[in-house]
Amino acid sequence: MNKKNKNIIIVISVVIVLLLYFFIQRYNKIDNYLFKYPSFPINFAWEEMPIDSKHFSNKEKFDREFIVTSNTLYQFYLYIKRYPLYIPYIEKKLKENDIPDDFKYLTIVESALRNDIVSSAWAWWIWQFMPETAKSFWLIINNYVDERYNFEKSTDAAIKYLNKIYSDLNDWTLVAASYNRWENAIKNALKDQNVNSYYDLYLNEETWRYVFKILAVKYIIKNYIEHKKIMNLVIWDPFTTPNTKNITEWKIDNIVEWANKNWQSYNNVKLLNPWIKWDSLPDWKWSIKILK
Repeated sequence: MNKKNKNIIIVISVVIVLLLYFFIQRYNKIDNYLFKYPSFPINFAWEEMPIDSKHFSNKEKFDREFIVTSNTLYQFYLYIKRYPLYIPYIEKKLKENDIPDDFKYLTIVESALRNDIVSSAWAWWIWQFMPETAKSFWLIINNYVDERYNFEKSTDAAIKYLNKIYSDLNDWTLVAASYNRWENAIKNALKDQNVNSYYDLYLNEETWRYVFKILAVKYIIKNYIEHKKIMNLVIWDPFTTPNTKNITEWKIDNIVEWANKNWQSYNNVKLLNPWIKWDSLPDWKWSIKILK
């Protein structure tokens, strides 16, 4: 090997080392932002998480969820990327209905904002509605459609459901717990244990952890928002919503033919309207989303 080639290899090696150093430093910086522990008080829906001697276990519960959530980086990256697709609309609806903004984090705990998720209990999509609950809040589920997959309609149903629970319990933290466990189960637990706060209840493990998971997501998202310019160097740009419009139809015999007639691909019609189960719609007033 001649001297010129050796010099080229040395220069390339130095550049690679510097790039690796820069990336590691940058990644460590991002980790520091992401893992930044929040200062107290910590609160959900305007209610402060108590950490006095009577509630000695709360900090341990929060720490557990904060560490587990912040260390599941691939999941964090993905729901941050999905965040603009769903959260701004949810924020708007919560504000219009005087529901605390913190309930937007409930959807992340429920589904990680995945539009294809089905739980073992057959709860579906972003809000993870069970069939009976969905139908009781006027979502249509039949052989042709499942409106749990209609983001706007399922969000409206979730808003009604949250307000209904609050009208019974008059406590937003208990509302969140009830969304996970069922309202009657929480009511019975409060009565049986003679307490009136989520933080005083002894519950099944999933509900016992549920609000603390929401809190962990809340404060990790806050870390991201404060430093998203630098953190996006690793996460890359979040996803964006396509430019769409809605068309009203009363009946469609063949979705493929209808899509072609409206200068759309069948693929996009199905992706934008996942609530349509098959390739036809019965006689009813349907609002179908298509690309502009």
